[in-house]
Amino acid sequence: MPRVMAQKYQAMVNWRPNLISQFVMSMLLSLLPLSLVVIVFLNALNKQLAVTQQIVSNNYQVTKSFNILKQELNSLERATRQNWVLKSKSLDSLIVDKWQSSLHSIDELMQTAPSEQYQRQWQRLTTTLQLAYTQLVKEKQQQAEIFLPISELLAEITLWLRDKNELQITNNQHEIAQLQGAFINWLVALIPLTLLVGGGFLWRISGRLKSLTAVIDQLGQGNWQQKIAVQGSAELVELGNKLQWVQAQLHLLEQQKDTFLRHVTHELKTPLASMVEGTELLKDEIVGPITTEQQAVLELISQSMVRLRTMIDSLLSYNAIRSSKNSVLEVNFDHMINKINSHFEHRLTARKQRLVWHNGVAKPLALSGELIEMILVQLISNGLKFSQQGQAVSIVIALQHKQLIITISDEGCGIKEHEKAHIFSAFYQGKHTKDVTLQGSGLGLTIVKESVEQLHGQLAIEQNSPQGCRFIITLPIIKNQGVS
Repeated sequence: MPRVMAQKYQAMVNWRPNLISQFVMSMLLSLLPLSLVVIVFLNALNKQLAVTQQIVSNNYQVTKSFNILKQELNSLERATRQNWVLKSKSLDSLIVDKWQSSLHSIDELMQTAPSEQYQRQWQRLTTTLQLAYTQLVKEKQQQAEIFLPISELLAEITLWLRDKNELQITNNQHEIAQLQGAFINWLVALIPLTLLVGGGFLWRISGRLKSLTAVIDQLGQGNWQQKIAVQGSAELVELGNKLQWVQAQLHLLEQQKDTFLRHVTHELKTPLASMVEGTELLKDEIVGPITTEQQAVLELISQSMVRLRTMIDSLLSYNAIRSSKNSVLEVNFDHMINKINSHFEHRLTARKQRLVWHNGVAKPLALSGELIEMILVQLISNGLKFSQQGQAVSIVIALQHKQLIITISDEGCGIKEHEKAHIFSAFYQGKHTKDVTLQGSGLGLTIVKESVEQLHGQLAIEQNSPQGCRFIITLPIIKNQGVS
């Protein structure tokens, strides 16, 4: 039983809502305040409408009863005036009943409108009617002036009722307008909150997707050791697990490819060395004399083997770049220049070419010396290959704004515009001019590009003036090290 409970608890801990659930939750959170405001507003509006209906109903009832009372009093005045002439006992009885009915109507008005303001008006009217009743009925006075206070009071109360009704309706309309204004203010205040909640959800999803994009970028750069830990919804976590699986598979394939490439290149060098040695023995006529035609064939074989050796060396360099850990050491450019000059000494002498250096970096820099040397060797070799005899390749090394700028310029045939997008692809061979007889492995510029990327730098190509090509490399300098 404890084990089952522990499993349930672990399942609850590991549970993650999917994107739909998160979207629904965010919508509910964003719409909840608006819904509450709308519900409160509708409830208040309903109450206010009920008050309005009650006011209208009461005013109608009071006005109706008061109008009936006015008609009764007018009828009573006419009947009294007639009775002064006719002296009828039956009409006397009817007049008394009308007086009682009028007083009873005032009692009904008191019950219909029991507020203090109304009660004062009804009390005044009752007092006036009772006084007139005493004078006309009990004291048998026959004076028309007795009805004058009643008429004036009825006119005054009529105006008062009209003003009172208008005031009540105006106040009610004002309260409804205030309620509407408060509702609009709440809506205006809650719209940013709604947008904030919705934007927070989108920002959260966007952040997760950006982390996935960064992981994919690292995979594209060959970083197989990064830890992929994607958090968020169930779909994103599952996608992170799939990326981790893809990372493992790509890493395995990369290791297999590197192992294959390393073994093949090393295995090729052994028989190639024997072939070179045998060819040299034949050319030196150690095993016997050879004819001129045989000498030409041996020269062709020797050139092909040199090209094959160059290709094998390029493959080894390419493989070394891809598996390099980019070790950072202090680079002494004067020492590196001497080393590169020695590397190209025989080639420069054979074709009467030269290297022109302009080194503006006097102090050592904290950079990967192996990668920089490989970049320079490949680009210088490329420049010499496409340059004619007697031409020079210029190399400028300078520091600008905490960046190392390396420019390699040649005076060769240059690179055509439509080929610039392909020259950094592995094993790509451009269409050379007829004067270029030496073909490379197609990996030189690929090695340069990957070396620059590994140094987190930038590589650009320009046309040299008046002819040739110029490669510009910009590399960041590690902070707090080297020269600033």
